[in-house]
Amino acid sequence: MAARAPRLLLTGFEAFGPHRSNPTESLAKRLDGDWVGDARVVGRVLPVSIGKIEAALDALLDEVQPVAILALGLAAGESCIRLERTAQNALKFPFPDNDGKSPTGKILRGGPATRAGTLPYPAMLKRLLAAGIPARLSDDAGRYLCNAVLYHVSGRAAGRPCGFVHVPATPEMVADALRRGTLAAPEKAASMGLRLQLAAIRIALAELARKALK
Repeated sequence: MAARAPRLLLTGFEAFGPHRSNPTESLAKRLDGDWVGDARVVGRVLPVSIGKIEAALDALLDEVQPVAILALGLAAGESCIRLERTAQNALKFPFPDNDGKSPTGKILRGGPATRAGTLPYPAMLKRLLAAGIPARLSDDAGRYLCNAVLYHVSGRAAGRPCGFVHVPATPEMVADALRRGTLAAPEKAASMGLRLQLAAIRIALAELARKALK
Protein backbone atom coordinates (compact mmCIF):
# COMPACT_ATOMS: atom_id res chain seq x y z
CA MET A 1 0.00 0.00 0.00
CA ALA A 2 1.36 3.42 -0.96
CA ALA A 3 2.11 5.79 1.90
CA ARG A 4 -0.39 8.58 2.41
CA ALA A 5 0.74 11.97 1.12
CA PRO A 6 1.73 14.53 3.75
CA ARG A 7 -1.14 16.83 4.63
CA LEU A 8 -1.31 20.55 5.32
CA LEU A 9 -4.24 21.54 7.52
CA LEU A 10 -5.82 24.83 6.45
CA THR A 11 -8.63 26.25 8.58
CA GLY A 12 -11.04 29.12 8.08
CA PHE A 13 -14.01 30.44 10.04
CA GLU A 14 -17.72 30.67 9.40
CA ALA A 15 -19.39 34.10 9.25
CA PHE A 16 -19.65 35.96 12.55
CA GLY A 17 -20.67 39.18 14.22
CA PRO A 18 -21.67 41.93 11.80
CA HIS A 19 -20.28 40.05 8.79
CA ARG A 20 -22.68 38.09 6.58
CA SER A 21 -19.85 36.15 4.94
CA ASN A 22 -16.26 35.24 5.72
CA PRO A 23 -13.58 34.95 3.02
CA THR A 24 -11.64 32.44 5.11
CA GLU A 25 -14.50 29.96 4.79
CA SER A 26 -14.30 30.31 1.00
CA LEU A 27 -10.51 30.00 1.04
CA ALA A 28 -10.54 26.82 3.12
CA LYS A 29 -13.20 25.23 0.92
CA ARG A 30 -11.61 26.26 -2.41
CA LEU A 31 -8.14 25.06 -1.43
CA ASP A 32 -9.32 21.78 0.09
CA GLY A 33 -7.79 18.96 -1.94
CA ASP A 34 -5.20 21.13 -3.69
CA TRP A 35 -1.64 19.86 -3.99
CA VAL A 36 1.30 21.95 -2.83
CA GLY A 37 4.33 20.08 -4.10
CA ASP A 38 4.14 16.65 -2.51
CA ALA A 39 1.65 17.73 0.17
CA ARG A 40 -2.13 17.83 -0.02
CA VAL A 41 -4.22 20.60 1.50
CA VAL A 42 -7.05 19.66 3.83
CA GLY A 43 -9.33 22.68 4.23
CA ARG A 44 -11.82 22.85 7.09
CA VAL A 45 -14.13 25.50 8.56
CA LEU A 46 -14.10 26.15 12.31
CA PRO A 47 -17.02 27.27 14.47
CA VAL A 48 -16.95 30.80 15.85
CA SER A 49 -17.44 29.53 19.38
CA ILE A 50 -15.11 29.76 22.34
CA GLY A 51 -16.88 26.75 23.84
CA LYS A 52 -16.33 24.52 20.79
CA ILE A 53 -13.09 25.69 19.21
CA GLU A 54 -10.63 23.67 21.27
CA ALA A 55 -12.43 20.37 20.74
CA ALA A 56 -12.87 21.15 17.04
CA LEU A 57 -9.13 21.78 16.63
CA ASP A 58 -8.20 18.65 18.56
CA ALA A 59 -10.54 16.56 16.42
CA LEU A 60 -9.04 17.98 13.21
CA LEU A 61 -5.47 17.37 14.34
CA ASP A 62 -6.37 13.76 15.20
CA GLU A 63 -8.24 13.24 11.92
CA VAL A 64 -5.85 14.91 9.51
CA GLN A 65 -2.49 14.23 11.19
CA PRO A 66 -0.98 17.22 9.34
CA VAL A 67 2.70 17.94 8.89
CA ALA A 68 1.91 21.65 9.24
CA ILE A 69 -1.02 23.87 10.20
CA LEU A 70 -2.13 27.21 8.78
CA ALA A 71 -5.18 28.89 10.33
CA LEU A 72 -6.93 31.84 8.69
CA GLY A 73 -9.12 34.59 10.07
CA LEU A 74 -10.85 37.77 8.93
CA ALA A 75 -9.46 41.18 9.92
CA ALA A 76 -12.08 43.63 8.67
CA GLY A 77 -10.51 47.03 8.09
CA GLU A 78 -7.09 45.52 7.33
CA SER A 79 -5.56 46.28 3.94
CA CYS A 80 -2.82 43.65 3.98
CA ILE A 81 -2.32 39.94 4.39
CA ARG A 82 -1.24 39.89 8.03
CA LEU A 83 1.17 37.21 9.21
CA GLU A 84 0.57 36.73 12.93
CA ARG A 85 3.63 35.78 14.99
CA THR A 86 2.32 35.88 18.55
CA ALA A 87 -0.75 34.72 20.46
CA GLN A 88 -1.68 36.20 23.83
CA ASN A 89 -3.18 34.17 26.68
CA ALA A 90 -6.08 36.60 26.84
CA LEU A 91 -9.70 36.93 25.77
CA LYS A 92 -11.57 40.19 25.27
CA PHE A 93 -14.24 39.82 22.61
CA PRO A 94 -15.31 42.98 20.72
CA PHE A 95 -18.68 41.30 20.13
CA PRO A 96 -20.23 37.94 21.08
CA ASP A 97 -19.28 34.72 19.33
CA ASN A 98 -21.92 32.77 17.43
CA ASP A 99 -23.13 31.20 20.69
CA GLY A 100 -23.66 34.62 22.22
CA LYS A 101 -20.64 34.35 24.53
CA SER A 102 -18.34 37.29 25.32
CA PRO A 103 -15.68 35.97 27.69
CA THR A 104 -12.83 37.94 29.20
CA GLY A 105 -9.75 36.69 31.01
CA LYS A 106 -7.31 33.92 30.19
CA ILE A 107 -7.54 31.34 27.42
CA LEU A 108 -5.69 28.82 29.57
CA ARG A 109 -5.47 29.38 33.30
CA GLY A 110 -1.86 28.90 34.31
CA GLY A 111 -0.71 28.80 30.67
CA PRO A 112 2.16 30.87 29.27
CA ALA A 113 1.44 34.56 28.66
CA THR A 114 2.27 34.19 24.96
CA ARG A 115 2.87 31.49 22.40
CA ALA A 116 4.70 31.95 19.11
CA GLY A 117 3.76 30.72 15.68
CA THR A 118 6.42 28.89 13.70
CA LEU A 119 5.60 29.86 10.13
CA PRO A 120 8.52 30.68 7.80
CA TYR A 121 7.69 34.36 8.24
CA PRO A 122 10.59 36.00 6.34
CA ALA A 123 10.17 33.71 3.32
CA MET A 124 6.39 34.19 3.25
CA LEU A 125 6.62 37.95 3.51
CA LYS A 126 9.32 38.19 0.86
CA ARG A 127 7.38 36.07 -1.64
CA LEU A 128 4.06 37.84 -1.02
CA LEU A 129 5.58 41.28 -1.55
CA ALA A 130 7.49 40.09 -4.63
CA ALA A 131 4.17 38.88 -6.06
CA GLY A 132 2.70 42.35 -5.58
CA ILE A 133 0.48 41.30 -2.68
CA PRO A 134 0.34 43.71 0.28
CA ALA A 135 1.49 41.86 3.40
CA ARG A 136 2.96 42.63 6.79
CA LEU A 137 4.07 40.98 10.01
CA SER A 138 2.05 41.38 13.20
CA ASP A 139 2.46 40.59 16.88
CA ASP A 140 -1.15 41.33 17.78
CA ALA A 141 -3.73 38.77 16.68
CA GLY A 142 -6.44 40.49 18.72
CA ARG A 143 -8.29 38.89 21.62
CA TYR A 144 -11.06 37.13 19.71
CA LEU A 145 -11.24 33.59 18.31
CA CYS A 146 -8.32 34.17 15.91
CA ASN A 147 -5.96 34.75 18.80
CA ALA A 148 -7.43 31.76 20.65
CA VAL A 149 -6.86 29.48 17.65
CA LEU A 150 -3.24 30.57 17.32
CA TYR A 151 -2.73 30.01 21.05
CA HIS A 152 -4.29 26.52 20.96
CA VAL A 153 -2.56 25.41 17.76
CA SER A 154 0.83 26.65 18.91
CA GLY A 155 0.44 24.60 22.06
CA ARG A 156 -0.48 21.42 20.19
CA ALA A 157 1.79 21.59 17.17
CA ALA A 158 4.41 19.28 18.70
CA GLY A 159 7.22 20.62 16.52
CA ARG A 160 5.14 20.97 13.37
CA PRO A 161 5.25 24.39 11.63
CA CYS A 162 2.08 26.28 12.46
CA GLY A 163 0.65 29.74 12.56
CA PHE A 164 -2.13 32.16 11.74
CA VAL A 165 -2.80 34.57 8.88
CA HIS A 166 -5.39 37.34 8.87
CA VAL A 167 -6.96 38.36 5.57
CA PRO A 168 -8.90 41.54 4.71
CA ALA A 169 -12.58 41.77 3.96
CA THR A 170 -13.52 41.39 0.29
CA PRO A 171 -14.81 44.36 -1.75
CA GLU A 172 -18.24 42.72 -1.80
CA MET A 173 -18.29 42.62 2.00
CA VAL A 174 -17.36 46.29 2.24
CA ALA A 175 -19.98 47.25 -0.35
CA ASP A 176 -22.62 45.28 1.59
CA ALA A 177 -21.66 47.02 4.83
CA LEU A 178 -21.82 50.43 3.11
CA ARG A 179 -25.28 49.58 1.72
CA ARG A 180 -26.50 48.60 5.17
CA GLY A 181 -24.83 51.55 6.89
CA THR A 182 -22.99 49.24 9.31
CA LEU A 183 -19.45 50.44 8.57
CA ALA A 184 -18.31 52.51 11.55
CA ALA A 185 -15.66 54.46 9.61
CA PRO A 186 -16.40 54.36 5.85
CA GLU A 187 -13.43 56.62 5.13
CA LYS A 188 -11.14 53.87 6.46
CA ALA A 189 -12.70 51.03 4.47
CA ALA A 190 -10.19 48.51 3.14
CA SER A 191 -10.56 45.32 1.14
CA MET A 192 -8.82 42.71 -0.98
CA GLY A 193 -10.42 40.58 -3.69
CA LEU A 194 -10.82 36.86 -3.06
CA ARG A 195 -8.73 36.00 -6.13
CA LEU A 196 -5.75 37.89 -4.71
CA GLN A 197 -6.35 36.31 -1.31
CA LEU A 198 -6.27 32.87 -2.91
CA ALA A 199 -2.95 33.68 -4.56
CA ALA A 200 -1.60 34.87 -1.22
CA ILE A 201 -2.62 31.75 0.68
CA ARG A 202 -1.22 29.50 -2.05
CA ILE A 203 2.12 31.28 -1.62
CA ALA A 204 1.91 30.90 2.16
CA LEU A 205 1.12 27.19 1.84
CA ALA A 206 4.00 26.65 -0.58
CA GLU A 207 6.46 28.16 1.88
CA LEU A 208 4.89 26.21 4.74
CA ALA A 209 5.19 22.95 2.83
CA ARG A 210 8.80 23.73 1.98
CA LYS A 211 9.58 24.17 5.68
CA ALA A 212 7.59 21.12 6.80
CA LEU A 213 9.00 18.73 4.21
CA LYS A 214 12.63 19.79 4.02
